Amino acid sequence: MPDTLTISQIATLFGIPASLVRNRIAKGNAGQEFFSISELATRWRCSRGTVYNRLRSSEAKVLDFASPGKKGKKAVPAAVVHQIESRKLKRLT
Repeated sequence: MPDTLTISQIATLFGIPASLVRNRIAKGNAGQEFFSISELATRWRCSRGTVYNRLRSSEAKVLDFASPGKKGKKAVPAAVVHQIESRKLKRLT
């Protein structure tokens, strides 16, 4: 049995069109570019308030199109999220 599968074999295994598999491969592992506050609360298993506190303490820059002083949806770049997470990683001893 070969170590690799063709695109058409993968598509057949999952029951999807081969073009969909090709598009996904072309995109690569791009992932999500921005996270909402709610998504981060779910990801970090904490409250939205804790997310805001962690972002403030790390002096993270967030994307916010709301006028100054107005409430608006905020988007946090994935690079900032990964940076915060990498600083909080600890070895279990």
